[in-house]
Amino acid sequence: MKNILLSTFLIAGFVAKSQTQRFIYDVEYKKDSTQNITTKENYHLDIEPKLVKYYPRDFYIGDSLVTNNLPVTDGSKFNTSHIVTHKPGSADYDYYDVLENVVLKLSSKDSQNWKLTNEKRKVKDLNLQKATTNWGGRKWTAWFTTDIPFQEGPYKFHGLPGLIVELSDDKKDYKFELVKSQKIEKPKNNMYIDYMVENSVSVDNKKYRDSKLKYYDSPVGYLRNATQQTRSSDEFYLNDGTKVGQNNSREVNERLKENIRKYNNPIELDKAIKYPL
Repeated sequence: MKNILLSTFLIAGFVAKSQTQRFIYDVEYKKDSTQNITTKENYHLDIEPKLVKYYPRDFYIGDSLVTNNLPVTDGSKFNTSHIVTHKPGSADYDYYDVLENVVLKLSSKDSQNWKLTNEKRKVKDLNLQKATTNWGGRKWTAWFTTDIPFQEGPYKFHGLPGLIVELSDDKKDYKFELVKSQKIEKPKNNMYIDYMVENSVSVDNKKYRDSKLKYYDSPVGYLRNATQQTRSSDEFYLNDGTKVGQNNSREVNERLKENIRKYNNPIELDKAIKYPL
C-alpha cells in the first residue's frame, strides 16, 4: 500500500465540526470485464458535517482551474462520470449518473452485511482489520481502521467500525486504496458538483433503466433532445469537444453505442443493464 499521509489526522484528531475531512482514493478498475486492461483514477471522499460526497478528482481540478481563470484540460471526466452523496450515518444514497449534458438522479437505500475477521495488520501508522461482504453481485474484501473514526468508505460502502482503507472484489475488477487525507479548514462549494446536482432529473429504478436504454438506442438523438437542438441540422458538442452535426451524427452515434456496450462493468454488477446488439 502507498504511503498514506495521515499524520495530521492522527495528531490533531477530528474535533472541528465545521471542517471537511477529505480522503483521496486511488481507484483501479476494468471498464471492460472481458479485457485485462485497467483504468486508474483518483476519487475524493469528502465527509462534511451534514453530507458525504464521493466524486472523481476531475471535479475538484476543473473547479480549481475555472476559479483561477485557467483552461480546463482535455480528457476531464466531470461530464461522463458519477457523484454519490448521503447524509452521515444514513443508508439513503443519491447516485448522480452524468451522461454528457444529462444527469439522472437515482435514490436508493444501500448497506452491506459485513463479516469481521480476526485478521489484522499494520501499515505505516494505521492498524487495519479485514472484513468481507457479498454486495452488488460481487464478493468484497475490505481493510478498515478504527484509528480513523468514520464509518465510511468509497462509493456506497459504509458501516464498518472505522474508515475503509482498502477495498477490492474477487473478480479483480475493482480496487480502491486510500492514498492521502486532508483537513479542509474552509470548505467551499464545487461549481461542477453543484451544477450537476441542481440540474439532475430524479428517476426511479424503472425510469432509470428505461432512460439508459433510450440513451443507448440513439445517444445523439437523446442528447440533441436534452439540449433542445431538435433539428438534424442543429449542431452541439460532446464533452470531449466533438462537434455533432448532420455530416457525422451517424458515425458519432455508432461510436457512442459501441462504448456503452463495451464499458458496461459497473461496481454494482447485479444492476448492469443488458444492451441489445
